[in-house]
Amino acid sequence: MALCPGYHQVTQFGPDGGYEEEEEITYIALELGNVEPSFIPNCDSYHLVGLDTGTPFLQLTGTVLEGRHEVLLGTELLFSESTRQRICFREVRLEEKGKAKAKADACQLVLDRITGKLAPLRRRHRTRKMEVVPEDY
Repeated sequence: MALCPGYHQVTQFGPDGGYEEEEEITYIALELGNVEPSFIPNCDSYHLVGLDTGTPFLQLTGTVLEGRHEVLLGTELLFSESTRQRICFREVRLEEKGKAKAKADACQLVLDRITGKLAPLRRRHRTRKMEVVPEDY
């Protein structure tokens, strides 16, 4: 029974030997910023979360680092493999979600979802009416 002219219903696939899987390896350099170099070998475990997001997090023992993606102009040699991307980390302090959201709203920072970099701030249109607000000293 044909679904459409020229097509037929498949009830069973052929053996897996006819298919090839190709593994792709991507190297990304992690720049840890101000982390003490002697601290890294002493860490017995680490957690790398959100590598495919705009802000990945790295936890080394009790220290939490927030990262951002940076595109390299050239390449870096890493065990004779090359990389086109680097993630730069900085130490952050984790807060409850409500407090962090309030701070983010106050700063009005916007991340570009594709690049993970800060988007340009929106320009405000000037109005002709100005309001004078006294400053507290």
